[in-house]
Amino acid sequence: MSISYSPCFQPLKVFPKSNLSGALTLKRYNVVTCTKKSHEDISLESKVDFLLDHVKWDDKGLAVAIAQNVDTGAVLMQGFANREALSTTISSSKATFYSRSRSSLWTKGETSNNFINVFDVFLDCDRDSIIYLGKPDGPKCHTGSKTCYYTPVDELLKNPEGIQLLMT
Repeated sequence: MSISYSPCFQPLKVFPKSNLSGALTLKRYNVVTCTKKSHEDISLESKVDFLLDHVKWDDKGLAVAIAQNVDTGAVLMQGFANREALSTTISSSKATFYSRSRSSLWTKGETSNNFINVFDVFLDCDRDSIIYLGKPDGPKCHTGSKTCYYTPVDELLKNPEGIQLLMT
């Protein structure tokens, strides 16, 4: 899934020159003159750009991004992605989101080392939400829980203390 950028080195060949006495020097120098992407990489990069152009981003350039456990199907967390976050997720295979509060990208696990290693990315039928299907390295919630979705609404409504929990 990731976009690889394997360098293609093209040596510059320096042809034999005659020295001051007129004798030919037989040394050939190979000098690296460029690094460029392979044809396959450019093609894949173009495909990713095309895909990004066809996601239905909201008026702020965002789409909902849901991380889901590839093994259990559990929804791990939800965030938002912009073009750069989705592109970074595709190229790095690490779930990357856009933080609305910090106005910047963040990769889940960058401070905790509890990354989500993404195996596949799905768009919904309307192309306005994204699923990162991956394997978590550890807990996904800042509370230490395996998922951010551990509070059943039914229990909150049946339990008088449940409503108090929502207020904290």
